[in-house]
Amino acid sequence: MYYNTTSETGDNLKESHKKAESQQQKVLNYFINNGESSPSKVASNLNLLITSVRRCITDLTTDGHLEKTTKKVTGMYGKPEYVWELHVSEEEGKHLEELGEAWANEQPWK
Repeated sequence: MYYNTTSETGDNLKESHKKAESQQQKVLNYFINNGESSPSKVASNLNLLITSVRRCITDLTTDGHLEKTTKKVTGMYGKPEYVWELHVSEEEGKHLEELGEAWANEQPWK
């Protein structure tokens, strides 16, 4: 989501919305592919501004895609920051457990 605090209009506003959506998708994909992470780590790995990453994480958390954990790590400025992870609904969690159990019962490694 783009927060239009500078009163942009027209094509500039459209471009800013596109850029924010693209960044948000990159951040979500990062969590999908890498699991839990801190804002500093995401920013560093995706070469994005920390403020943009924090905005994306806030929006993704509000939308129910990410959740804040109780874990903390040292961030890029030497201060503690929380770690976020993908949010998995109870229904999705049960489905993943069932898939894991089914796979383990097949014992494909034997």
